[in-house]
Amino acid sequence: MKSLTQQTSVLTWLALFGLLGTSMVFAQEEKPKEEKIPVEMTKPLLERQPYDLVLVDTAKDGKPVRIKPQVFPGGRPPSGTPTGNLTIELVDVPGRQFAISWRNVKRYQQFPQLLLDEARSQLQAKDFDLSFRYLQRLKNEYANYPGIDAILEELLVQNALERFQSGALDEALGMLEEARRKYPNRRNLDTSIQSVGQRLVQGQIDAENWESARQLIDRFEKLYGKAFEESINKWRAEIAQRAESEMKIARQQIQQKDYRSALSATEMALSIDPEIPNGKEQLNELIRRYPQVRIATLAPGEATPPHSTLTLSGRRNKRLIYRDLSEIVGYGPEGGEYISPFGTMLRPTDRFEMTVVMRDRLTPVTGFDLSRQLQDPASQNDPIVARLTPLIEDLAVREVRQVDLRLRLPHVRPEALFGFVPRKGDVSKFPVPQNGPFREATFQDEGHAFVPAEDFKASAKLPPSEIQMLPFASSADAMSALNAGEVHMVDRLDPATAKQLLVETPDDLVVDHYRAPTMHILVPNLDNPYLQNRDFRRGVLYGINRQDILHSRLLAGEDLEGCAVVSAPIPVGMNLEDPVAYGYDPSIEPREYAPQMSIALRAIASGEMRKQAEELKQALIPLDKLVIGHPNSEISSQTCLSIAQYLKRIGLPCELKVVSPEITSPAEAGVDLLYAEIQIAEPLIDVPRMFDQYVPLVHQRQYFQLALRQLGESQSWQEVRERFWSLHRLAHDDLLILPLFQTQDYFVYRRSLGGVGYQPISLFQQVERWDVAPALDVVKN
Repeated sequence: MKSLTQQTSVLTWLALFGLLGTSMVFAQEEKPKEEKIPVEMTKPLLERQPYDLVLVDTAKDGKPVRIKPQVFPGGRPPSGTPTGNLTIELVDVPGRQFAISWRNVKRYQQFPQLLLDEARSQLQAKDFDLSFRYLQRLKNEYANYPGIDAILEELLVQNALERFQSGALDEALGMLEEARRKYPNRRNLDTSIQSVGQRLVQGQIDAENWESARQLIDRFEKLYGKAFEESINKWRAEIAQRAESEMKIARQQIQQKDYRSALSATEMALSIDPEIPNGKEQLNELIRRYPQVRIATLAPGEATPPHSTLTLSGRRNKRLIYRDLSEIVGYGPEGGEYISPFGTMLRPTDRFEMTVVMRDRLTPVTGFDLSRQLQDPASQNDPIVARLTPLIEDLAVREVRQVDLRLRLPHVRPEALFGFVPRKGDVSKFPVPQNGPFREATFQDEGHAFVPAEDFKASAKLPPSEIQMLPFASSADAMSALNAGEVHMVDRLDPATAKQLLVETPDDLVVDHYRAPTMHILVPNLDNPYLQNRDFRRGVLYGINRQDILHSRLLAGEDLEGCAVVSAPIPVGMNLEDPVAYGYDPSIEPREYAPQMSIALRAIASGEMRKQAEELKQALIPLDKLVIGHPNSEISSQTCLSIAQYLKRIGLPCELKVVSPEITSPAEAGVDLLYAEIQIAEPLIDVPRMFDQYVPLVHQRQYFQLALRQLGESQSWQEVRERFWSLHRLAHDDLLILPLFQTQDYFVYRRSLGGVGYQPISLFQQVERWDVAPALDVVKN
């Protein structure tokens, strides 16, 4: 420290900085220079380096100057009227020290006081977040500075009041409890907490969030005891009254034998109060009388889909309302394995002949009925029968219930051709009459409900009296309902959730997957002149990063067997050894994401179309956007949103539109691209059906039609594989259907539901064996 005699007079320096009234005239300057604001002073006070402010009584503009922070005994400037001098260093003149007399100091402000004043100012302006940030810096750098706690206390209380008034009761409660913990002596905090708590609990009761309400009540009792005794008793009495009211309604409905409504009321009573007397016993008895199975579905689909449906949701629901003469139940070394729910199907080794024996106890349909159905011209309106009848060379009825058929050509899997509903009487009625174990029921509940048909014959001890399909927006919401005991099953998980559950499955749950894979495709509207152009279709596919959509968005960066990008809409299976993969050519690599190639191909296509339009003397209508239609399912919504984002990057704006999953014509749906989730059970049959249903014949080139026809005429599995690979190449090149990827879809259910089966083709494959175990099926709450 320099002696005072060695220090420059501070008054001279203060005069230079304009703090004194001294007038100084500089002849060489006609105009005063504009004062430059230091860069540091442009920052908010919260972000500045520490400094103190000192104001001397001789400053001409009344402004204080910034000085390096001083260290005082006790941490605060001397009070009263101190004597002597103050040694300072100006922030704007670093490295020089000056002396100033304390009697010339009008005001001295330390940096923590500046922060404190600003925190108070922001609190008054109701900017609680910014005020808290100032207090946070004070706590970190000046923990013992007086006044911090007072502002923090006021901030918590005022912020809690603001949150209370805006309806954020849980946040208000948290702030008040924090204030009570830090400042237990503050008056009226308990009253405020009780007021917020009453609103919060009552809100949960009114919203029927019973578990949350009970947890809050238990928490208040534990933390505040007798202080909240009156409110706690009131809340519990109201909950008990509501639960007993539901139980009373349930008992009345039991007397009226309305077991469905009684089951709902009893479950509501138990969700309100799990310990209500006789609640669990009554629930178990009602489950025995009306075993309702509730399924959370991420793809509701149509309750009564067309019999010829190929979609994932359609094939799931179809199994409830239709039974086919021949049904696929699994896979063997060579294609699918089939059973007939109506009798027996015998296939001699020469593969030319088939014998169908209908059994009396299984169906009223006779061999004569079946023979008439296969020969009646009206049956050609059934697309499945229409594909079979040209292959039949001869048929004869033996012993009333036996039909012998001879095919024009041997077929490698003739049972797959008989996937139609056997009909009795008039075969000209369409849609195909329902003959399945369940029928759609109409209730006021959301979603679809199915009840057993009159002639339903179950092999289970306690089969479902109702199957309810409840729609959910996400796998997370559906899993929450499953864990809470509100549903028995989630019919389809997004791949990321499935992967997580496979790693660690809770003891009370079963995770399984469907044996048949799902193909995710985009069907172009070939009436659109742009999408008629193959180069344009190729450009669209090159512009979609399918691998990223599948791996990053759907799988959350994980790998899941059976989920893969494909080069054609043909199943690749779980792996190349999977029997269902017999039609996939692994030598054809999927097109990679190449946005520059996409732009180039679209430019080529536009040039070709412009030239054609000029030759025809027609105007080429510009393409403003692509409309993508997709079903209302979790995976399709996520995928199409990603597709739209990728196409927008390459100059193709997209609009999304929700359509029925059973629509097969993009033109009828009013879209340019139709997203579909196709379940391929038997590729030999389902892949040609997919092209027939989704691609109009007029848009299929002759060589493509020939490839489909030759595939159906294959006489050996070697021919099937060779012709399928030829079709694979054509499908890859023509892009009449844009392949996205294949997924292996998983489902999860509670162990209380038995008979579901292992790796079914579709969810309800063994629905006649489903069995509900009441003792295990109590709502968890």
